[in-house]
Amino acid sequence: MRGLSGDFSTMPLKDLVAYLGNRRATGVLRVGRGEVRKLIQLRRGQIVSASSNQPREHIGQFLVNQGHLSMEQLAQAHATQRETRFLMGKILVMIGLVPEQTVRDTLRLKFSETLLDAFPWEAGTFSFDAGEPPVEIDGVDVRVELADVYLEGEFREAAWEAIRAVFPSGRVYLEVDVQRLPESPRPGSLDTRMVSLIDQGMNIDELAEALRISDFPLYQRLYSLHRMEALKVREGAPPEGGAAPSKEGEAQVVDASILSADSPASELLQAARSFLEEGNFRDGEALARRAHEMAPSSETEEMLRSAEAALLGALRRELLEKPGVPSLKVSPAELKMMQLGAPMRYLLSRIDGKRDLGAIIHMSPLQELEALKYFRDFLDSGLVALTPR
Repeated sequence: MRGLSGDFSTMPLKDLVAYLGNRRATGVLRVGRGEVRKLIQLRRGQIVSASSNQPREHIGQFLVNQGHLSMEQLAQAHATQRETRFLMGKILVMIGLVPEQTVRDTLRLKFSETLLDAFPWEAGTFSFDAGEPPVEIDGVDVRVELADVYLEGEFREAAWEAIRAVFPSGRVYLEVDVQRLPESPRPGSLDTRMVSLIDQGMNIDELAEALRISDFPLYQRLYSLHRMEALKVREGAPPEGGAAPSKEGEAQVVDASILSADSPASELLQAARSFLEEGNFRDGEALARRAHEMAPSSETEEMLRSAEAALLGALRRELLEKPGVPSLKVSPAELKMMQLGAPMRYLLSRIDGKRDLGAIIHMSPLQELEALKYFRDFLDSGLVALTPR
């Protein structure tokens, strides 16, 4: 196959991806706009490597935003990379920070997002050089079909229409109603950081830059929160010189973020113990888990096990004592627009309006506590209703 070059005003990237995918192309695709540069290596119509000069498209940042890695752990991995010159995926697995399967799943996401992020570009250039690419696999062998990327791009065109009807540009400011969030954001999570930055008065463009997250995943999450009536567009900019006025309860979210970011494991452990004594098993378990991840010890392990047992007992009493049949409250199209992980999509796919929740949990490959926590989230967010049998 011969090489190609051109600009997106004459051949949109979506059409180019379809062309290369249909011909099972092998070679190196380069795309650029302004200072942004992306390089995608293809083998027989599959992406086998993707890189970008945008930090938000580095694998470490994806893992941080998904909650698999802390900024401190990422800094540790970068230090190891400077010493060994290994690729990041291999380092993360090698030093035991992230399981190999998680790295594989995240690399698939990274490969897709690196290309999909450029689909809306109306300006920019591309070049494709045919021939076997000099692939540097990022520690693991991962491949993504160009045909799948094209289909996702088709879906996103429709999704952007719905999103832009709510958020017409990245310059709008937002307001969060914490009382309507599906649950208090977990300490250190993307939602926690996002809510804190919204409270500081950032608009959507500023959020994307501060969080180092690609546009579509960010807007998709904002749209989901808007559907829950937990987030709305603020009329005008926030007051000059600081965050928008807080509502009752919002300070708890910001405090949780500060606690996660700056406090040692001992303080997290103390806070977890207080939550558990007050009967707040969900937050107690989350903080105990965070403390154990930061500084594993016999004390943190014992606290985590106690917190897990308390939360499991509470969720069993709440969700399983009286048999109930779950049912979906959103359409398949709405469900597809939501940013859901593989375990969540699996559990939702088991809902058929016939099997009760206990049967679904029993058949699930997930641990009982994990599955029950997901279903509690589904119920809180309005994704699922539970009808007594």
